[in-house]
This record gives sequence, structure tokens and C-alpha cells, in this order.
Amino acid sequence: MSGQTHDILQLVFWASLGATVYTYFLYPLLLMVLSHLVRGNRGKVGYPSAEQVADNMLPRVTMVISAYNEEAVLPGKIANCKAIDYPTERISFLIGSDGSDDGTTDILRNINDNRFGTVHNPVRSGKVQMLNQLLKMVTLSDIVVFSDANTMYQADAIRQMVKPFEQPQVGCVIGKLELTAPAGDRNACQPEGLYWRYENRIKQMESALGAVPTINGGIFAIRRQLYEELPGHTVTEDQVLGMKIMVRGYRCMFVENARARETVSNWAGELRRRVRISAGNFQSLFMVPGIMNPRCGRVSFAFISHKLLRWLVPFFLAAMLTANVLLAGEPFYGSTLLLQALFYAGGLIGIALPKLSVPKILIVPKYFLAMNIAILLGLARFLTRSQRVTWTKAARHEPSSK
Repeated sequence: MSGQTHDILQLVFWASLGATVYTYFLYPLLLMVLSHLVRGNRGKVGYPSAEQVADNMLPRVTMVISAYNEEAVLPGKIANCKAIDYPTERISFLIGSDGSDDGTTDILRNINDNRFGTVHNPVRSGKVQMLNQLLKMVTLSDIVVFSDANTMYQADAIRQMVKPFEQPQVGCVIGKLELTAPAGDRNACQPEGLYWRYENRIKQMESALGAVPTINGGIFAIRRQLYEELPGHTVTEDQVLGMKIMVRGYRCMFVENARARETVSNWAGELRRRVRISAGNFQSLFMVPGIMNPRCGRVSFAFISHKLLRWLVPFFLAAMLTANVLLAGEPFYGSTLLLQALFYAGGLIGIALPKLSVPKILIVPKYFLAMNIAILLGLARFLTRSQRVTWTKAARHEPSSK
């Protein structure tokens, strides 16, 4: 091996390792510093508490839900909507049945509450088309809240979500989604909750910058006038919508106290969901290329650090492993190759034997490897245009409405 080749391989190894470490560890540490600086510059004056805002001063809100074959969770969701602590005359709900062929439509037709409006499409066209249809019906509300049928809100979640909109530069607000699984359920994707807590912490720090590039479709809100009708082929409408709002100069905030719950599915179901999300993520980059413009400042910084580099991690890992194999003749790189081999072996064992009771230390490589496999599969679907806008939901446990 020539000296030049050796230097190139070292550069590839360390650059790939550095990019991976940056997006997962160094970026959150940098955010921690930046968020403290921003909060310090703004002073300690925050948003008024939800209780300080008089009911007649709260904005009008409409929650929209696109539902497909949700008879198992829809009664609970309707009860959950009715239990939301918000002035009755200032909140409404629009639920659309997108070609459901179970009992969803019958459940919607039997709602006896004038705050609810329903749409019943006999042919399934996809979530985006349904949302476009529902948003055309929202004419009186200032704020639109997007939710899923299996997402259960805390009673004060919407009160908490509308507070940041007091600032005119805020265009999008994301709530905190908490993922739960029944105790002792070994089929449930338990690390999803751990990963979600890590993601929520990052969102909290990004919120101080007003640039949260990861939108959670189960609990987020926008100003009604900022909604743009999305193309029917959009896969991750929440991500695209949030990106469009941010590149227009509006801030995107994360409100930790606005909480909702969902139950996680099994490993296979979560992998399918992540493949679909990954395909949509790559699509969103081409639909909103302006997010990469350095003129977007904090928004482009957060997007590249949190999203784009994450999508490139599988390629960083492949480059790092290839360079490491070619450098393995040296003691140091032989040791790093062994560490990589152990890490990947642990992950593959966990994926191949999902019901095996493995030590907790193996759960991290299993989940990390599964996520990056999902990114590659999602990229393949995006490139081949094989990702459908309709999909089969990941099986989840029926949540409580409380």
C-alpha cells in the first residue's frame, strides 16, 4: 500500500467516524451550549402560563385527523378529543375517513357532538389528499392542530401548544409524543421510547433556536394561513409542511408540556414505519431544497446536523468499515475493526432473533443497525419511486383515551 493510499484511507476512516459522532453526540452538545446562550440573551421572560390566558382570548383551533380503518382506536380518540381542556366554542374537530372498509365510517356518523365534522371518502386516496380536503373546510380557525387517530392528548396539550403563537414569528409548534409499551411485552419495540426521549431532548434545545427540523405528525400545529396544499405523492406530509414553513422565515418551536401518547408496535412494524419515513425524508429534501440554503441560518444548520447527516450515516459506516478493513494490518486499526465487528454482530443477532432475551447492552446496536438499514431501504424506495402514499399501519396496542 502506497503512502498516499494509506493517508486517504485514514482520512476516510476518521472523517466518517467524525461525521457519525458529530450528528449523534457532538451536535447535541453544541446545541446545549447554543441554547443556553440564546436563552440568556432573551432573558428570563417566557410565555405566560396557560392559566393566565383568558378563555375568550385563546385562538380558535381545529384539529384535523385523517383516518383509515381505525375502528379499534377511534372511539378512544373521540373520547380523548371531548376531554381536551379548551373552550368549547373555540375548538372543533374534523375527521376524514379515507376509504375505510371497517367500522370507521359508522363510528364517525354516530358522533353526537356539533364540534365534530366528518368526511367520508369511499375510495382511498392517501393521507395527504385527505388533509388537503379537510384544510379547505377550515375557514374560521386561526390554528390547525394535526393528529393521528391513535395519538391521545393530555387534557391541556392544546392550551400549551397555542401559547407560542402569541409571537407572530412562530409558524409551527410541535408537542411532545411519549411512546409506551405494555410492561413485559417482549415483542414491542422498547428502544423506540428511549430513542424518542433522546430526540425530544434535542428538539427542546433546537426550539431555543426556533429551528426544529423534525416534525411529529401526531401532535403539531400551524397557523392556518401558512398551510400549502401538498402534492398527492407526498409521503411525509408533516416533515414537508414544517420545512416549507421554516424556509419562509417562520420559527418552529417544541413545547415539552404539550404532551400526547402512542403505543409502540413490534419490531417488524416499526421497521416498516421507519422505511416509509426514510423514503419520505429523502423526498422532502428534493421538495424543499431551500432548507439547505445557508441564508436560512439556524434552520439549515439544524437540518444538516440533525437530519441530513443522519440520513448519510449508513454511508459513513460503510466507508469507515471498508477503510478499517484495509488498514487492519496496523495494531490500532485492528483493534477498531474488532470493535466494529462486535458491534455489528450484536446488532445482527438482535435483528435475526427478535424474540431472544438478549442482554440490554445488545439492544443499542440492534436498534442502531435497524434504523440505518431502514434508511437504506427507504432510499431505495425513493430512488425507485416504489413508496406508496398509502400504507399499512404498524400494529399497535389500543391506547387508553385518558
